[in-house]
Amino acid sequence: MKKHLIHIIITLFCSSSLWGQEFYDVDSVENNEEEIFHFRPQISLGTGMFTFLGDVANNNRFHPTVSRLARDLRVSQALNSNFDLSFYVLFGQVSANERTLTRNLNFQSNITTGGATVTYNFYNILKPKRVVNPYISLGVESIEFLSKSDLKDKNGETYHYWSDGTIRNLSESSANAASAKEIFRDYSYESDLREANLDGFGQYQERTLAIPLDIGANFHLSKRIKARLGASMHFTLSDLIDNVTAESEGLRKGDAQNDRFLYTHFALTYDFGKRKKKSELKDKELELSDEELLAADTSDYDGDGVFDLVDDCIKTPKDAFPVDAKGCPLDDDKDFVPNYRDEELNSLFGVLVNEKGITMYDDDIEKRFQAYIDSNGSYYKEERHVTKSGEEGLDRKIKNNLKYTIVIGTDSKEISANELYKYLSYKDFKTVERGDSVFYVIGGFETMSEAVGEKQKLENQGVKTTGIALIKGKPTEIKRLVSNVEIKTLVLPKFDIINPVLQSIYRVQIGAFNVKISNDAFGKIDDIEVVKGDDGLYRYYTGAFTNKEEAINHKISILEKGYSGAIVTVFKEGRRISLEEAGFEVINEVPGEMDAESEPTEKILTDGLVKYRVQVGAYKNDIPTSVLDAYLNLGDVLPRLDNKTMITKYLVGKFDTYQEAQKRKNEIQDEGLEDAFIVGDLNGKIITTKEALELTK
Repeated sequence: MKKHLIHIIITLFCSSSLWGQEFYDVDSVENNEEEIFHFRPQISLGTGMFTFLGDVANNNRFHPTVSRLARDLRVSQALNSNFDLSFYVLFGQVSANERTLTRNLNFQSNITTGGATVTYNFYNILKPKRVVNPYISLGVESIEFLSKSDLKDKNGETYHYWSDGTIRNLSESSANAASAKEIFRDYSYESDLREANLDGFGQYQERTLAIPLDIGANFHLSKRIKARLGASMHFTLSDLIDNVTAESEGLRKGDAQNDRFLYTHFALTYDFGKRKKKSELKDKELELSDEELLAADTSDYDGDGVFDLVDDCIKTPKDAFPVDAKGCPLDDDKDFVPNYRDEELNSLFGVLVNEKGITMYDDDIEKRFQAYIDSNGSYYKEERHVTKSGEEGLDRKIKNNLKYTIVIGTDSKEISANELYKYLSYKDFKTVERGDSVFYVIGGFETMSEAVGEKQKLENQGVKTTGIALIKGKPTEIKRLVSNVEIKTLVLPKFDIINPVLQSIYRVQIGAFNVKISNDAFGKIDDIEVVKGDDGLYRYYTGAFTNKEEAINHKISILEKGYSGAIVTVFKEGRRISLEEAGFEVINEVPGEMDAESEPTEKILTDGLVKYRVQVGAYKNDIPTSVLDAYLNLGDVLPRLDNKTMITKYLVGKFDTYQEAQKRKNEIQDEGLEDAFIVGDLNGKIITTKEALELTK
């Protein structure tokens, strides 16, 4: 949706061909005077209320609690005296709450809309100089919605609506109903309705098209300013905004009509149009002689050799010469600071610079911020001076335990086996995480110049790179992407960096999996690298050695931890080689050690290493009394604190098989703890059921 909005905005300001045509002004329609426009748009800002019309609360549609504030930005251009073309974006929320004896439903959805409309203004029927002019418009739009529901209170307890009108933390039919306590809605819409999958709709698209029909009137306050008052009905092509349809189950069942919402709004419009009558232009031309017209064509106000008619920078100062073909000062490094004011002429493409064109690092930005919030300016003191050669800019060491690294790919693209082996041939190859993405990187450098130099060397060896990033501490997380570095314009210092692909690199492959496994599943192994191949398998490696004895000892330590599928792999000069080629004495009967795995590892762990438990709850603070009573009834609840999140998880049992855990979970749910679910336990680390099943096959 964001891409659609950006495209609309670019279209608004770049489609000069649409606005480069002649038409009649409103004022001249009555006077029969043809006019020429310097075609600039009319821009309006509006605000109003969204009212939802759907399956939820359909008998209470215009209550104030179901109306939400919305805002719109509109850019319009007259096509002729009767029709206007408008592009717009519209933001807001819709919501509805239904509380009856039979149904208790609620939802809130963030709405983002972008579209275009054609407006008819009735000028050929009514006088155009009226103070108030009605209009009607019709268009098409794209809508993105994100619907959530208030299903739990601030303590995470699920609402259960009782027949006496109260809301309690247990079902009225629960075995422990007598101990249920009354809770109250917090009106915090925390539950994603698509993810909740209440009716089995699955991962449906949270976007749709709609037809907006808008009726209203324009109030002309002056020649350039007018107010708009109107109401637009948006007929969507989806019935899933409130997550209730005719296919919903039980009491949730709705009608077959698509969802709609009404936008009642008020807006102010400013007309940027600049008008001159044709007759005035012709008279002005007749007043000028041929010599005057020629002089006007060849005038050069700033004396930069570019005529004013084609000079984009008509007041270029003398010390800014030479200029480019458009008459603007040169800016070789494209940092928006012209050369004559740039004290660092070779700034990297895309980096943030200050008003002198000097690259700004994290500590520079922090100083600027401290200066901004410091009322008397006592904190800020400029300490960095850089000459025009820019020598210090590339070679200054980064602070705050940050290092530069070279990004060579991500897990979002498929990597062929040959590319994979080329990466693994580098001893300092790492995988780092940023959110849900995994980046493949090489090296950690103190200065940008070292990183840029090694990046150029890698590209000369045929390794594709995507940029340079900052990493903090150990290369476990990317702090921010610096830029897609342009190397051609840089003058780099001379230094030597060892070529890492000429050595044999020994790695221990723990296993190959069909699904991605969290690092928690590998216990105390802290140097895990994961790469996804074009065969869809996730391969997990540990260690990077140039000595085969060290690699063998590392494999033994991994086997001792219970990872029975561990094997030694060898990479050299961009390819994987056999153990025999690497100088090992190989027994032919040993499977899996000679060639790359093309199938998932069959036996990953020693039998019995993974156990199954039933998680009955997780709390950051004290357990509610009613829940504590339920835990005491179970009798074997084990608390376990997660040191990362400081959340205590409460577990029941320790089972060898998933089936045993499933039986116990069903018993616990029958006792009233309906939210109980199964987790895996690997060496004391809690992992997901999916990971446990993948590890045990």
